[in-house]
Amino acid sequence: MSGLENIVTLNALASGTVNVHVDKAPSATLSSATTARIAGTVTLSGNFNVSPSGTPVKNTSVKILWEASVTLSGNSVVIFGETVPDELAAKNFVAECVYDGAAWVVNILPDFAGVGIIGEDRLAASSVTTAKIADDAITLAKVDAPGTGKIIYGDGTGDPKYLTIQDAEFIIGDTVLGATAQTISGDASVTKSGALTIANSAVTTAKIDDAAVTAAKLDASSRKASIAIPVSFETAGEIGVLKYTMCFDCTVDAIHATVTKPAVTDTATAIFKDHGGTVLTGSQIDITTGLVLGNIVTTTPTANNTFLAGEQITIETSKTTAGSGNFTAILFLTHD
Repeated sequence: MSGLENIVTLNALASGTVNVHVDKAPSATLSSATTARIAGTVTLSGNFNVSPSGTPVKNTSVKILWEASVTLSGNSVVIFGETVPDELAAKNFVAECVYDGAAWVVNILPDFAGVGIIGEDRLAASSVTTAKIADDAITLAKVDAPGTGKIIYGDGTGDPKYLTIQDAEFIIGDTVLGATAQTISGDASVTKSGALTIANSAVTTAKIDDAAVTAAKLDASSRKASIAIPVSFETAGEIGVLKYTMCFDCTVDAIHATVTKPAVTDTATAIFKDHGGTVLTGSQIDITTGLVLGNIVTTTPTANNTFLAGEQITIETSKTTAGSGNFTAILFLTHD
């Protein structure tokens, strides 16, 4: 039958060999070539071979139409001595087999509409160049896992390198090495949780900015101060309202009045007020007639006793009879 191919259908086997008859004189026309179709769905238990049967002559041509779906299970499909790539065993392809006078030359032509037809064993080493990789195509999952405590960096001498990071180390630039892993040393240390500790005595005078140390940064004893204010009841002109300006933010913690002249006739009284004219709660001082020279009257204000720098504290004095009952008021202050 001139112009028609003689197609023989053979079923794939789980194991073993099927033969394709090749005892045919070569011809210049494709229609004279032998064609075999392999069909079926199997799971291999051993190797499956498609082998020539008969005596070929030089240029004998055989076409194998692979339409089978084969699960290899660790085995192989071999066509005329050529092992079929694993990824093609369950896909359609054509195997063109030509006898060169000494052996069969097999050319496997996959169906390029299929998926996964090129396995890693078909790629030449270094064949995937930069130009063949799409932008943003390489995900982290495709990058070699650096392992715990390692980062990738470049030192300018060639391929990227791994830099190992230990607990509490940080990365710092190095013009020779590119980058190094170092621990903080000197005036501070840091833990792997990120807690930074300044070394004792590390903050020297030179490291403190001018006017940077506020009263709140001093300990309690360093923030204490006192003001001495003499109060006289000698004449009526000295009894009344006295005002004194505070030179820094402060709190009046206590008032001590030392008798410098006893009150002979009647009690001498002093009341302390804040800048707005409100009495410092618990601030009244009474120099009674029973007090002698050197006696101390103490009071502790509990409210309205804070001042800003430049504000005034007011002392209002009163005595029925002028002429005695003088004292020196010591205001104990804490810088705020």
